[in-house]
Amino acid sequence: MPVTDPVNVRKPGERAAGLQVNGFAPVGGPVRSRRKRAEMLSPDRFDRPLIANARLRPRSGWRALASDLTSGRWTPGPSPRELRSRERERQIAAPLRRRHVVAFFCLKGGIGKTSVTAATSLAMADLRADPVLAVDANPDAGDLAERLLGHASSGIAALARDAGEISSLDDLSRYTVAADRLTVLPGEPNPMLGDSLSGADFETVLDVVSTYYSLINVDCGTGVSHPVMRGVLSHTDTAVIPASWSITGARRAAETVQWLSKNGFEDLARRSVVVLVAKDSVSHQIDKEAVRHYLGRTGDVILVPADPHIADGAQMRWEQMARPTQNAFLDAAAAIARHFSSE
Repeated sequence: MPVTDPVNVRKPGERAAGLQVNGFAPVGGPVRSRRKRAEMLSPDRFDRPLIANARLRPRSGWRALASDLTSGRWTPGPSPRELRSRERERQIAAPLRRRHVVAFFCLKGGIGKTSVTAATSLAMADLRADPVLAVDANPDAGDLAERLLGHASSGIAALARDAGEISSLDDLSRYTVAADRLTVLPGEPNPMLGDSLSGADFETVLDVVSTYYSLINVDCGTGVSHPVMRGVLSHTDTAVIPASWSITGARRAAETVQWLSKNGFEDLARRSVVVLVAKDSVSHQIDKEAVRHYLGRTGDVILVPADPHIADGAQMRWEQMARPTQNAFLDAAAAIARHFSSE
């Protein structure tokens, strides 16, 4: 009669501890074995990613050609210049958590304020996923819509009057016009109507458009004492101040920042962006480096080179601007967008 070890005797249907079924221990197996399997299958156990990181495909130049000729098998990656351009685009496209109002204004007229508003707005609208609205709040016969569309139009005074009737984007579109991907709320070509706008009127308009637009660029007049300007500045998050290489143009830009600081808008003064436009030729007596240093004390300074398409005063088209001009306005848009992250 065989000798049976009573310790190892199993009842019918009972499995031995640690016995594997189809390569796995039974549910009733030791806790230690299950824990060890979980550790082995944890993603932290993999030293290398299962999918290799794909290199960015260059957009132009010999790098893009090399990638195309090898069907992507050899991709040298973007150049440092392209990487900077991609980073700038990323900044401009940054999402907004709340409404952001940008006021374009200066104490001096005739230095390209409306051109800066139009070009910067076009740059932002082209790269952002959300719609961008440019508002002409210049009470002195604003021509923002004319610069962008080639013909005069009106809208802000009528919208302020009919604000209670706006309940949808379709309703609002009766007062706006489109320039490519940019939406524009025209000002008033009639100076009598424009001059009648008040700060309360602008706040009414702002309340309406904020339902449908988060980024709102406002082309302002030069009269900071006008009632509408108090309404604009009290809701402004970033101030963009156009300037020129001339002595008076540079001084007026600096004086605009000083005016902000002395009239209760210290935060705006610190968050200002100066756009220095080379509109006309100046004599060699102007020390351009001194002008840059003088304006650089206020905040970011963006240099826009001379461009006949901007200086002509005709309808502005993004594709007709010289590449350096486009880059300058993209820099201005990125400088504005860098304030988004601080909100």
